Amino acid sequence: MEEERYYDEYEIDLREYIMLLWNAKWFIISLFIIAVVGAGLFSQFYLTPTYETEAVIQLSNIDNLYSNPEAVTQIIKSGSLVSPVMTKYNNNFTEAQLNSYIENNINVSQIGKRQIRINVKNNEPELTVNITKDIIDRFIDRSEKKFQNYISKKEKNIKKLNNEIEILNNQISNIKQEIDNLQNNKIRAGAAEKGILINEQVNLLNTILTQKNNYQEKVQKMENELFSLYSLEVLNKPYMPDNPISPNIKLNMAIAGVLALMLGVFIVFFREFLKEEEKE
Repeated sequence: MEEERYYDEYEIDLREYIMLLWNAKWFIISLFIIAVVGAGLFSQFYLTPTYETEAVIQLSNIDNLYSNPEAVTQIIKSGSLVSPVMTKYNNNFTEAQLNSYIENNINVSQIGKRQIRINVKNNEPELTVNITKDIIDRFIDRSEKKFQNYISKKEKNIKKLNNEIEILNNQISNIKQEIDNLQNNKIRAGAAEKGILINEQVNLLNTILTQKNNYQEKVQKMENELFSLYSLEVLNKPYMPDNPISPNIKLNMAIAGVLALMLGVFIVFFREFLKEEEKE
């Protein structure tokens, strides 16, 4: 019997709560509408929109800082690279302001072994794209200089080795001629002396041939390396953003609506609680 009475009281209380909310429905609905409309208007006209674009670049495969994703992250987000770009668009930041802008608006992330994604945010879509392009162009300029210097050094080494090989070829030709002269008795010498001279020339020839083969292997290795190298490439260029990433007007309105409903229900129950207290 006590259990049945408990459920009856529970059902009565629940019906009372529902009726209480039903009677205050227009108050709750009005609060909901005001909150949703207010959040929409505030987001639309008072909050500064933020646009974002991104680009993906393939780093060069030479072994230096400009091919290391972790180092590249630091370079792209460095004040020395970003500051001239911001100055170009009349943003004369202090060092602290520049660091804050970089931290909040420029993000660099690794998405592959030598691929990175650059995300840039700003309050104007065209400016966002222009800043991103200029940052990438400045980085490309630095990277390309390092790349060309590396290629130039390799080519100079190859040229130097080829010159050495040419010198060795002349020496080989002279030694072969010397051996031929000894073998054809064009040089006056005794048989024993001639044999010794021929052996000396053959040993010298073998030494030079070995050295030549080593140089040729080095040249081949360097040429293969040069053939496999590639410079930085922009895989995905920064695009013009159509819509701002913030404020998210729909999300703000939804949050405001939910909060308004919760606040409305709380006010209704709180008012009823105060009435009950006054009766007592």
